[in-house]
Amino acid sequence: MKLQRPQYLMAAMILLTLGIQCLYIDSYKMTAQASAALSSQLDIPPAVVDNSTTNAEATSSTDNNLHPQTPDGSNDEQSSPTESPKKVDDFLGQYTIILPNWLTWALLGVSGICFLRTIPWLAPKGK
Repeated sequence: MKLQRPQYLMAAMILLTLGIQCLYIDSYKMTAQASAALSSQLDIPPAVVDNSTTNAEATSSTDNNLHPQTPDGSNDEQSSPTESPKKVDDFLGQYTIILPNWLTWALLGVSGICFLRTIPWLAPKGK
């Protein structure tokens, strides 16, 4: 089956749309249902995502204080250092698809070739 010019034009428009979308989006996070279906097919567990944030009131090692401050503002040398905030478990167990950079340019390049195939005098002559 030989593709006609309208079919090349439609393929070019779809590939261009996908290429532009891949240009602006770096990765996709799958839903829990899709991750469960993919996990049943693959033997690769999803990577653990660390969504912990730093506490604005926690002291860092670059401060001059060697010990964390208590809520009343005094330094208590007997207390243990403050623990990091709890990690958010919302995204654990979900797959993240990270798109490679070459995919974007490949989609845009192939869409350009398909657009060129729609121009009558550039299309190869068929017998």
